[in-house]
Amino acid sequence: MPSAETVLLLVPEPPPGAPHPRGPAPPGAEALAVLLPPTTAAAAPRPLQGEAVPQPGRRRLWLDVVDYDEAGGMRFAGSAPPGARLRVYVGAQHAGDAVADAAGRWTLTPEQPPAIGRHTLRVDQLAAAGTVAARLELPFLRDARADEAFRDEALRDGRIIVQPGLSLWRIARRVYGRGLRYTVIYAANRDQIRDPGRIYPGQVFSVPDEAPPQAVSNRSR
Repeated sequence: MPSAETVLLLVPEPPPGAPHPRGPAPPGAEALAVLLPPTTAAAAPRPLQGEAVPQPGRRRLWLDVVDYDEAGGMRFAGSAPPGARLRVYVGAQHAGDAVADAAGRWTLTPEQPPAIGRHTLRVDQLAAAGTVAARLELPFLRDARADEAFRDEALRDGRIIVQPGLSLWRIARRVYGRGLRYTVIYAANRDQIRDPGRIYPGQVFSVPDEAPPQAVSNRSR
């Protein structure tokens, strides 16, 4: 049954000389799994697997996800002590306030998404007196939407010539409607793609007409 939620999996490549894939993962090579509800839902993204999560009451201020939806909307989510009041800035602009729930999770969807380009995200945890009890600053890049990097004429007869600014995710989002189906294009061009995160202008890829759901689920196992 199709789900409205998405599970994001980040699986690092094993370093040279690493043990068998079924053996224990070396330090720093653990996979990360995050549950991403629709941006219109009230639920916040939630880590399912990854680094050990501190117990409620001992959480620290943290940012877990900068999430984009297909319409260009944006959502920030992370953890903080339960009940903590948070104030979020993108550069010098106040993006909104949030309150960590009983489980120590917080989420914020800014009314005005940041402009395309590089920004500094600042999250302030406010004390009862309104002073800053903790602060987190991280740089992030808001990329252009797929429509701005993908031209319809780039795809012909089931093949595409990679243009500057394209990625497998963008191609899959435009062709199949979901960026997560990039695995279908990757599987069809394994002889040319060594790393799905690195494709180059001028490469010519086969793009299957349809993306069978099983093609994605098999790659995720």
